[in-house]
Amino acid sequence: MYCIYEVRFEFRWHSAGPDHWEPRSLRVMAGHDAQEAIDKARETTLKMHQLNDNGLEERCTGFRLREVILVAEANL
Repeated sequence: MYCIYEVRFEFRWHSAGPDHWEPRSLRVMAGHDAQEAIDKARETTLKMHQLNDNGLEERCTGFRLREVILVAEANL
């Protein structure tokens, strides 16, 4: 059985400025256990990076889970 979960969370960038948590959500296909969806969302989020205004690379360093919602189930 496969499930699609919507994982809602907050993340932050590693930067010299004060901590600023940004909200985001991802839809993830996983098994029946929601923890697998949370782990996939965390792994994807912590791989993100961006360039700041000075051209320096910032990496995502924080992940806070808000909620997990089951969107759909299917037997494939």
